[in-house]
Amino acid sequence: MKYGLLGIGQAGLRHFEAFKKIRNLKLIGFTEYDLKKANKFKKLNNIEHFNNINELIMLKPDFIVIALPHFLRIEPILECCKNKINLLIEKPLVLNSNELSSIKKYILKKNITHTISFVHRYRKEVFTAYKLIQNSKIGKIKFISETMISKKNKSLPKWIDVKKYSGGGVLLYNAIHSLDKISYLAKSKIHEVYAKKININNKIDVEDIISISMKFKNGITAQLIATFVPYETTPKWETKIFGTSGQIDINIRKGLELRSKNKITTYDYSKYYNKNGLNYNFYTQAKSYVDALKKKTKPFIKIQDGINSVLVVDAIYKSININKVIKLKY
Repeated sequence: MKYGLLGIGQAGLRHFEAFKKIRNLKLIGFTEYDLKKANKFKKLNNIEHFNNINELIMLKPDFIVIALPHFLRIEPILECCKNKINLLIEKPLVLNSNELSSIKKYILKKNITHTISFVHRYRKEVFTAYKLIQNSKIGKIKFISETMISKKNKSLPKWIDVKKYSGGGVLLYNAIHSLDKISYLAKSKIHEVYAKKININNKIDVEDIISISMKFKNGITAQLIATFVPYETTPKWETKIFGTSGQIDINIRKGLELRSKNKITTYDYSKYYNKNGLNYNFYTQAKSYVDALKKKTKPFIKIQDGINSVLVVDAIYKSININKVIKLKY
């Protein structure tokens, strides 16, 4: 199999390192607007750099990974869909519902297999939590609490702080992963949202703190708090799932605890991450997607999940703007 890569920023490089581990799969070319970065990558890996996507499409790759800045997604997605190229698209799918309307009918075409990179759903601790829930270890889920605390790395590109280019702040860059993860664990779509945003850094026009209250179609309620602060902080990504007979506490990149029947069971994945690396989930995602293409089956994360996430994000920003609960229409 062969594939192409659009963009070699932080996410693009993580995808490259992940797919490199898969046998009989070759990267046949890439695009990158930063010529200095492109030339370095080309020389280091002996991979052809293309100035536009059409040259890459002519080589007929089995799939293309789109890891471009958020505001540069529409045209490549349309071009690939028209040429029946399978896609793995970095989150978010597009900036908003208006952009979604211009690509929706193309990305939902039959006989092409697309997925969205909600890569944290592939973490070992998330899979374990899902299995425990399915095996009724905590009974019926009633409430989910999600906390994301992180520092904004100064090396990140400037466009992420400009709403017309990024689509939003911490919600689009980080918290969108939490929305996907808790929807997966809840086994339900988000039905309604109410949100507030705050800015610590008032020099940017996107939010760096957001608080979201959610209700799912199956009745589960959830609260998400995400921060992207401009100074040193103690990072945390924690999910607490409260059921009728127990509780699961997930600590991303570390493991989880099951509290049930007056007993605490600890799943410590520190050795797993020490051995495989903190971003091993990119490889798990890559292997899962390649297997789906080979077997011609549906991918674990479907493009509809990406579509739904755009609608949820739009509803959250609408809630912030008008200070009201917004019900989702899928």
